[in-house]
Amino acid sequence: MGIWGRLAFLLLLLQGLGQSSWPAAVALALRWLLGDSACCALLGPAVLAWPWLGPWMPHWLSLAAAALTLALLPKQPPPGLRWLPADLAYIFKVLRLGLNIRARLSRQPPDTFVDSFERRVRAQPGRAILVWTGPGSRSVTFGELDARACRAAWVMKAELGGATGPHAQEPTALLVLPSQTIPALGLWLGLAKLGCPVAWINPHGRGAPLVHSVLSSGARVLVVDPDLRENLEEVLPKLQAENIRCFYLSHSSPTPGVRALGAALDAAPSDPVPADLRAEIKLRSPALFIYTSGTTGLPKPAILTYERVLQISGMLSLCGVTADDVVYTVLPLYHTMGLVLGVLSCLELGVTCVLAPKFSASCFWDDCRQHGVTVIQYVGEVLRYLCNTPQRPEDRTHKVRLAIGSGLRAEVWETFQQRFGPIRIWEVYGSTEGNGGFVNYPGRCGAQGKTSCFLRMLSPFELVQYSMETEEPVRDNWGLCIPARPGEAGLLLTQVLRHQPFLGYRGPREHTERKLVKNVRRPNDLYYNTGDVLALDDEGFLYFRDRLGDTFRWKGENVSTREVEGVLSLVDFLQEVNVYGVPVLGCEGKVGMAAVQLARGQAFDGQRLYQHVRTWLPAYATPHFIRIQDTLEITSTFKLVKSRLVREGFNVGIVADPLYLLDNQARAFRPLTPDIYRAVCEGAWRL
Repeated sequence: MGIWGRLAFLLLLLQGLGQSSWPAAVALALRWLLGDSACCALLGPAVLAWPWLGPWMPHWLSLAAAALTLALLPKQPPPGLRWLPADLAYIFKVLRLGLNIRARLSRQPPDTFVDSFERRVRAQPGRAILVWTGPGSRSVTFGELDARACRAAWVMKAELGGATGPHAQEPTALLVLPSQTIPALGLWLGLAKLGCPVAWINPHGRGAPLVHSVLSSGARVLVVDPDLRENLEEVLPKLQAENIRCFYLSHSSPTPGVRALGAALDAAPSDPVPADLRAEIKLRSPALFIYTSGTTGLPKPAILTYERVLQISGMLSLCGVTADDVVYTVLPLYHTMGLVLGVLSCLELGVTCVLAPKFSASCFWDDCRQHGVTVIQYVGEVLRYLCNTPQRPEDRTHKVRLAIGSGLRAEVWETFQQRFGPIRIWEVYGSTEGNGGFVNYPGRCGAQGKTSCFLRMLSPFELVQYSMETEEPVRDNWGLCIPARPGEAGLLLTQVLRHQPFLGYRGPREHTERKLVKNVRRPNDLYYNTGDVLALDDEGFLYFRDRLGDTFRWKGENVSTREVEGVLSLVDFLQEVNVYGVPVLGCEGKVGMAAVQLARGQAFDGQRLYQHVRTWLPAYATPHFIRIQDTLEITSTFKLVKSRLVREGFNVGIVADPLYLLDNQARAFRPLTPDIYRAVCEGAWRL
């Protein structure tokens, strides 16, 4: 029985016997706060004064329980107790946000993010809500954005079949580049005024993935950026065969069979859109479809309900952002972080949102200074890219006080704050389709989140042991999952409950069911498998270790790509590092390989790198192959791309980049030649 179990048992025993429990609590508090010696010093006089104190003291059984408490419980309080005030303050904010969301969406008609936006429009029509820093930079007020949205609503209402037509609640798909951010946001809000969910599709997709994305959304209408004409035309026959109507977000169309919306949007009235057009919306009606990365298959449209959207957009207020702040985001709108946590959160709070067309490390702080930015968003490696830029005298000359995002490594966290000032960092863990998440509200460096007994009751989760081969939880003789030990890395599973549902993806049910795990802690319970490996310390902080699929097994040991990347990043002539495992013919598991980008003006030093990895890494985790690239490929959310690198492996016939092999005899990484490559494949070269 743990410390809290023993304490609860004693208190319940006293209550059951009709005795006061305060002496036990006071004794415990004195021991934890003052220590054993000071506590004994107080107890001594109390014993001597007992004849006089006795008539006013509780029954002897309570005093016996106090003595038992001192004897059984540890000398020091649980480490997590030091965070009790922060835990209570945060859980209070979470509960208040949740109750507010439930109350809003329980009204008839429901009070959605559209309604709060319209209230802001009526209260502050001239307030600048969006600032566009790209070509044709300008600001957009609440009134201007609402006028765009209203015109878009009337146009799309006609295209979707009228107010009560058969397609009124069907999704509409958007395929736009960042250059069309402002028109796209107006169109999205217009569709939201009709209660129509919107699927934001990655504009970099082409061919079969693009067709799949449109069809899986259930959309009957696709609105396309005219600059993506080539992407559209190569799949247009397949879309038209499925009766999907396509429109360009422009004034003219160069493609037969595709109309342009520009003239209709200009001519449409900006009259208010009646709220009863979206009166059928429920708490868990789809509001958005945001696509997964598709690294393990074709992209899947994750369902974001109106409840989920309000929960995510409420994160800014949980982090202490107010209407006086200015938020800067460089993240794409077809991802949750950019659209919901970025733009929609600002619309909810009335915060000015500065939008950049893309991330530029050289322009980042200039934009912040120019627009008076106080809050920045980050994801993946954005802050590390900023730390890698040449130092400038004005590095600390800015108003930024807060950074909100995910995926920040501990070493970058410290470097960023040392260089750019004491900016408060709120690290957030979660996924678009997930039913839970964590926030590092105390600001512990390197932690992805914080939990407590209160949060765990509200949002239950488990860290369980898992198999590297099957990438599934390990089970005991009763068929239940085995919990990870304290401090041990475990697979994160979040429980599916009525108030914490997992809605999964639109489309075939098996895509959603594949992410669910049954019989975790007790028979027939249900959990969502995040696929992420985390560790929980004794203070309640969670640390990201790896993602299943990124971790690989070599020489009977599990290798964390994240940890190896951290070690290699310490080498001064390496600027970027991407570690992954590649199969080798005749070998079990995968051997480590690293794609690296050299620092500017630096040359690759195979001897120094060999000495470094042999000093800081165990033999099984040491990468055996190095691939030098001009730039490392990243996703739109600044995550390193590994799937293509794994497929290409170290094949000198496919890879045009310089390749190096770890040579223990030469005590260096040496160039990988075709002869050595054949020797490795034939088993003549021992790895």
